Amino acid sequence: MKKVSILLILFFLFPLIAIAQSEANIDSLIIIGKHQLHQAVHKWTDTALLGARAYFERLLTDHSKTWLVHYYIGLADYRLASYFFATNNTDQAKQYIDDGIEHLKKCLDAKEKFADAHSLLSSLYGNKIGTNPFLGMTLGPKSGKEMGKAMSIQSNNPRNHLLAGWGAYYTPKMFGGGKDKAENYFQQAIASYETFQVSDPILPDWGHEEAYAWLGIINTENEQYNQARQNFKQALQIFPEYGWVKHVLLPNLDKKISSNN
Repeated sequence: MKKVSILLILFFLFPLIAIAQSEANIDSLIIIGKHQLHQAVHKWTDTALLGARAYFERLLTDHSKTWLVHYYIGLADYRLASYFFATNNTDQAKQYIDDGIEHLKKCLDAKEKFADAHSLLSSLYGNKIGTNPFLGMTLGPKSGKEMGKAMSIQSNNPRNHLLAGWGAYYTPKMFGGGKDKAENYFQQAIASYETFQVSDPILPDWGHEEAYAWLGIINTENEQYNQARQNFKQALQIFPEYGWVKHVLLPNLDKKISSNN
């Protein structure tokens, strides 16, 4: 009887062990993917960004945390859209905007109370308006609604403020944006990064150094050069290999200072 009892216990225990091992495996794979995407953003090449995106697409074959994998594919799409905008390839940018929107919708279908997905979806709607201003009448309210949901779920989430800051920076003041508003959002993002605790290492934690970089950009535009340099240095303290700050923003700041002397 004792042997039978042990066998019954093992019979029910083995599936639970297998599930726990599977979840631990997908968690570690997601963390690797997060690192790969973070590195790709700072390499800022289409090859690196596409490689990070493809990595997460392969993780969709594991069905335990597809909602989060969809989020990271959406984030990779967001970065790719930004890259193709910067390289004047609007058609490619549109493709990744649309794809990112679909992945984030899938994420939110499974995890509706996920602030990071709502704020990123809001930003992608804003990017889509950038490809065609006539879409503003339909997508503008959608973008605002998604950001409102993000803020109501996690008002202290720093990426909500960072993404809102990017949106405000590229939106004319007459339409509710402006660089003053963007500066306030970036300051709120920085303050939130200092206190916001990520509850699980598989969850999003990106953007801290970017908030400092963008605040430094606004400082530079406002001719607040000492503050700009301080914020760029803060960005490099967080991520020393931040190429955009090291090789573009700081040299541009030095040129501006020398041209004004």
